[in-house]
Amino acid sequence: MRVLLLAGGGGTRLWPLSTEKRPKQFLPLLSKKSLLAETYERVKPLGKEIFVATTEELAPRVRQELEGLPAGNVLIEPCRRNSGPAILAAALFFEEEGDGVTAAVPSDQTVADAEAFRKALLAAARAAESASVCVLGVPPTRAETDYGYIEVREAGAGEGVEVVRFAEKPEARQAEEYLKAGHLWNAGIFVFRPSLLLAEARRVAPALLSAVEDFHRKTRARRTAAAAEAYAALPSVSIDYAVMEKAARVRAVSLRAGWSDVGTWRAVRELKGASDERGNLVVSDVPVIAPGVRDSAIVAGPDGILVLPFDREGELRAAVERLRREQAGKKEG
Repeated sequence: MRVLLLAGGGGTRLWPLSTEKRPKQFLPLLSKKSLLAETYERVKPLGKEIFVATTEELAPRVRQELEGLPAGNVLIEPCRRNSGPAILAAALFFEEEGDGVTAAVPSDQTVADAEAFRKALLAAARAAESASVCVLGVPPTRAETDYGYIEVREAGAGEGVEVVRFAEKPEARQAEEYLKAGHLWNAGIFVFRPSLLLAEARRVAPALLSAVEDFHRKTRARRTAAAAEAYAALPSVSIDYAVMEKAARVRAVSLRAGWSDVGTWRAVRELKGASDERGNLVVSDVPVIAPGVRDSAIVAGPDGILVLPFDREGELRAAVERLRREQAGKKEG
């Protein structure tokens, strides 16, 4: 099995440790290794064909983290355009390299059981032989509003279950309904044969795929500047929204491996445990005194200090983006 690790990211959800120049996959949040290095070690038993899709700016960090990775296995995106263009561009490259079954895996997630994770990927690889794509779905443990969901049903022979539809991140009441209905969390891990994924993308997202093909041709022709210009003109869109939500013949395999996307400071607290008896998560190289503060993240990083009640975590992304705009405005001024 070929594995494509997705290592872009904007560095907003775990600010101030996660930044644009050091997104969360490069952070040693759960051990002395970064999430990227942990993910790489987790998939290595699946075979030698491991690739990383990342931006030109982040490529040096990838090579530094993964010293054993061949230089040609780092697929460079001229700029950040989300998972849609990244996966489609990689699929075009892989189709030419033998069209083997490929797993696209975010590099900033974690699982408690690596062996169960690999078994789920292999089951998805078998399902991908009779599907346009197979997605790993996590049986939910709570009505979570931070994850997308997958509606599934038992249908047909073969591995996995049929995907009826993908659902966006829901409101609390809708999440409760999804939980009761047996929907799965969308882990954002997709397994596919490149030619089959591209055929489906050509049907449901022809304009996007055509534009990515233009980038691919210019890259192959070593027209670096033209390729960069073509990629920059692409929309920033997730593979879920661009292709998966409209695709046919999608199947899902359950991932029961203690999965987390490590996407919030609350998730980090769940994985590491609270730092004190008041339920706070404290991440700092210097002592922190916070009398009366409860159920909050207190994080000191090179770009600033965060004090965030967990029940206000949904506001963090917008606050970070606002801060960056303000800082950019000051530099221009």
